[in-house]
Amino acid sequence: MFSSTYGEINFELTGAENAPILVFIHGVGMDLRSFDEQVEALKKQYRTLVWDLPGHGGSTLKNYNQRFTIMAADCLNALLEELDIKEAILLGQSMGSLVAQHFQLCYPDKVKAVIHAPGIELKSHVGKWAKSLVPIFIFLINLLPEKTFCKSFGKHRAVKKEIQEYLTATMKHTGKKLALQITTDMCYDLIDSSSPIKKVPLLLLYGQKDLFFIRNASKKWHKNEPLSQCNEIPQANHIVNQDNPQAFNHALSKFLNGIFETNK
Repeated sequence: MFSSTYGEINFELTGAENAPILVFIHGVGMDLRSFDEQVEALKKQYRTLVWDLPGHGGSTLKNYNQRFTIMAADCLNALLEELDIKEAILLGQSMGSLVAQHFQLCYPDKVKAVIHAPGIELKSHVGKWAKSLVPIFIFLINLLPEKTFCKSFGKHRAVKKEIQEYLTATMKHTGKKLALQITTDMCYDLIDSSSPIKKVPLLLLYGQKDLFFIRNASKKWHKNEPLSQCNEIPQANHIVNQDNPQAFNHALSKFLNGIFETNK
C-alpha cells in the first residue's frame, strides 16, 4: 500500500527482476484484477505494475479537487517515484487511456510506449458547444437506480457473462456517485483542447463488438499517428483484454517484441 496525496493506493509489482516495466491503468469502476490475464502471460519477460486508481478496488480517495484523470496521472507519477521507476510502458483501458495521455503530457520522458485498449485521443473531438450537454447527459444517467446502473455497466461493456458480473460487482463497490463524477471529467477531456503529446510507439486495440464511435476513434487515431499500430480484437466488446485475452495478449506481445527488437 502506498500513501499518496489522493489516498491509500493498493498496488502489485511483480514479474522478472530488471526487466522492462509495464504499468496497467484500469477503467472507471474497475480494479487491478482487470489485468490478471495479462500479468500472468507477461510475468516471465516483463515487470508488471497494476494498481487500483483512487477510490477504486482497495484504494481510498481524498482531495478530489481537480479533474480525476489528471489527478490519477499525478498519483501514478508519485507511485513510480516511490518505486524508483524511471521509465515504463503504459497500458490504459478506456478511462486508463486518458490517464496515460495526461501522464505523457506531464512526464513525457518517463514513457517509452503506450497501449490504448481501447482509447480516444486526448484532443478536441467535439466542439465546445457540447459542454452544455454534459450536465444533461449526466443528469439522465443519474436517474437510473444504483442497482440498474451497475448491472447495465456490466451488461453493455463485455461479451462474457463472467466479465459482465465482474464489472457489475466492481462498479457497485466504486459507487454510482463517484463513477458519474469521473465520467463528467472524461467528457470534458474529450471536449477541451489539449497540448501536443510527445510521439512514442502506440498500439491501439479495440473490440469488434464495441460501440461504433470508439472503434472509429481508434481507426482515425491510427490513421493520423505514424508511430501507431491498430488491431481489432474479435469477439470482444469494450473490455477487450478480458473478453478475448488470447487474441489481446498475442497482439500485445507482438507489439512489445517489436519495440525491443528495434532497440537492439
